[in-house]
Amino acid sequence: MADNTPEELLRSLKFCVIDLETTGGSAEKDQIFEIGMTKIENLSVSEERSFTVNPEREIPEFVQRLTGVKQADVAGAPRFDEIADEVRQFAGDTILVAHNTSFDIPFLNAKLKEAGRETMDNKVLCTNVMTKYMIPEIVNSNLEYMGKIFDLGEQKAHRAVEDARITAKLLLKYLAIFQEKDIRKVNQLYYPRNRFELDRRHFDTSEKTLDDVINVLKKENRPVLITVKGEQGVILSLLPIENPSIEAEDIKKFLSEYQWNLITIRLIGPHFEGLMQLNAHFLKIPEATRLQTLNFLSRNLEKSTEHIELESDDFLVLPHLIQGQLMIYSLMSLASFSHLIFKFPAHRKKVAQFLQNHILRLETQKGKRRHQILNEVRPLIESCLAKMKKDVDGYGLFLSANELKKEQRKFFGRIENLVKVSPDPFHFPSKYL
Repeated sequence: MADNTPEELLRSLKFCVIDLETTGGSAEKDQIFEIGMTKIENLSVSEERSFTVNPEREIPEFVQRLTGVKQADVAGAPRFDEIADEVRQFAGDTILVAHNTSFDIPFLNAKLKEAGRETMDNKVLCTNVMTKYMIPEIVNSNLEYMGKIFDLGEQKAHRAVEDARITAKLLLKYLAIFQEKDIRKVNQLYYPRNRFELDRRHFDTSEKTLDDVINVLKKENRPVLITVKGEQGVILSLLPIENPSIEAEDIKKFLSEYQWNLITIRLIGPHFEGLMQLNAHFLKIPEATRLQTLNFLSRNLEKSTEHIELESDDFLVLPHLIQGQLMIYSLMSLASFSHLIFKFPAHRKKVAQFLQNHILRLETQKGKRRHQILNEVRPLIESCLAKMKKDVDGYGLFLSANELKKEQRKFFGRIENLVKVSPDPFHFPSKYL
């Protein structure tokens, strides 16, 4: 099977997507009242089943509100033991799929055992786990959100057949991506590491040429981070590029001087994030190529270029690469990994805690700002800040600690407005590498 083409490999697999609605989270105490099942064969939906089940107990009020299923809706339905054989037969020997297999499959098997039936020992695939491998920085991977960011259509959340249907659409989306990214082994579906992330592409010199790299860059107008590695994984260069399609020829000329083993192109969302990554890894670059990298990145920085001193603002909020997510940096104590990725307003408390912690830290340091920014990289970062502040149509939001203290409602209102103005500036993950 490993010798098949990616399409042949995936077409040979059969999947059964399962979603349960239950009276609670305990397989010992609670019962199923809805089962949705969608079968996928030959890379398309082949069949669908929906079961309403009498749980023989009260459905909690909050569950009724969540699902829209009332007690009267299940009163005349068959018990689980009456439909257990149909469920097992429909699933057959397929790969079982759910958006949270750690809940749905053990719960279903527990009820099969209670009903005196054999449990299912099929292989199991979780689209939620798959999501976290393929979109590593996603902070919310619930099914409703996944349907939104991949535009999978309208859905009635928390109804079993609807959730099974949307999970099947998500799985088919992922299978198309696996095919495009040249999947070769079934095991790669379960552990899609280092090759199937949607925000990056790897170019191994044994398989690809520099022209392959440049052809990708010419088609990309979102900011990227290019990592160039030599023997034994040594980072030879790190290039945050704001608009690859415009800079592709310059990049080609620069990279042609390197004996590289691996080049990775990674989407980064805001260019500022790439500069912070450069700051984090700059000293890992050998001295021989460090200056070359800096000269290349500084080639457009003229003496007249405006700069913003890091002391002039307190916080910077930017759209994250992933649709619906934001990131916030403290300009009071700027460091490469001291930012927060969040959704708003869902993570408002987390954001408030992040802000208060940085304000308190500054106060304990008697107002002295301590940045972990290298002198070599600092001009690039300050120039980027100046550009964002000058661009009235830009998506950077500069905020002050005083504004937070005096008018917290207005402060958070500006963040909420940023979400409305720039809900998906990078078209990711709908448009991926």
